[in-house]
Amino acid sequence: MMKKLLLGSFIYCTFFLPDIAFACATCFGDPNAAATQGMNKAIITMLGITGGVLSGVGSSIYILNKRSKKYYNSLSEKKSIED
Repeated sequence: MMKKLLLGSFIYCTFFLPDIAFACATCFGDPNAAATQGMNKAIITMLGITGGVLSGVGSSIYILNKRSKKYYNSLSEKKSIED
């Protein structure tokens, strides 16, 4: 029921209110405008920050995995020496 309502409202807005469906002036306008250039720089900055944070998380996971394998190997070596 809810999916039909959402789909119906989407179709209604698309056909009967076409101004809502058009892109904004920044996306649809002049590529040399100051607002468009600022938006492009903002998008690149956001992608850079997100990529940096995700790289940090990924490298932390990789380092912790490497340390845990090294610790496990040292424990198994100690156990085999004691036996």
